[in-house]
Amino acid sequence: MLRSIASRVGHMARPALSVSRPLVAATSVVGGLRNATTYSKILDKVLGIDIRKKEQHMSLKDTDPIYENPVILPAPHGIQVCSVTFKSFQLHRLDFYMTFCRKAAASMRIPCTGTVCLPTVLRRWTVLKSPFVHKSAMEVFERRTHKRLLVIRDTDPEVLQKWLKYVNDNIPPGIGMRYKLTEYEPLDIGTQIEHAITTGNPGTIDQEALSSSNYLQSVVKRGRKRLWTTYKQLPVYSRDDIEKMASDVITQLKASPRAGIEAITREVVDATKPPPEPKKKTADTNATSANSQPKSDN
Repeated sequence: MLRSIASRVGHMARPALSVSRPLVAATSVVGGLRNATTYSKILDKVLGIDIRKKEQHMSLKDTDPIYENPVILPAPHGIQVCSVTFKSFQLHRLDFYMTFCRKAAASMRIPCTGTVCLPTVLRRWTVLKSPFVHKSAMEVFERRTHKRLLVIRDTDPEVLQKWLKYVNDNIPPGIGMRYKLTEYEPLDIGTQIEHAITTGNPGTIDQEALSSSNYLQSVVKRGRKRLWTTYKQLPVYSRDDIEKMASDVITQLKASPRAGIEAITREVVDATKPPPEPKKKTADTNATSANSQPKSDN
């Protein structure tokens, strides 16, 4: 009877031992971690240094300036001298080159604004998916054009030209660039040019420019004379005349719809113009004509 009770107790204790095995394994792992931490603490005390890895923090002064954000220099006067517009179909490449241009401007001490994002131009095309089987199905294609703007202020023109040349030479494929320059002249620039033309001072203006300016003055004078002559010959139209011409144009278009409206309008307007005045003969022409006549013999 004692044997049977011992065997029953033994059979009942077996599942308990099998269940407790994972617990022993888990406790052994935790114990191993604790031992590792205690060993590291002991090594720290023996060696006098911390052997555990720590995060290293680097100051901003020690980093490479290429990884920093572009510096925006102050513009004391705020006079705009140039505006540069970039556009591309690839947004990541465009933003990267904007950072490059701003850093180049900052290194050349050029006051440049931040990147201004312009509206994206979206264009779509709807075409047939296939000319045969899928003719009823349509397919849509779209193209997004991203644009950015940089504004330059308070910069010397020579430095600005060097920066524009550097940016244009290093522009990557897939990016378009367009710039608009603003040049400022003194208030008396017209007086200076007029004085240089009238005096012909070689120290102020060279001879080639002086001859070209004289030629331009003669061309402008002839153009003004011709314009004034044409203006005097133009008739003065009233509102009734204009309405009548419009009705004539409509009538001719109804009669011949295939005719061009520009040609019909030109014909109607030319018909309303007065005939050209005959040229008056001067006294010199009359004298020459009288001398040219043969004399009759008495």
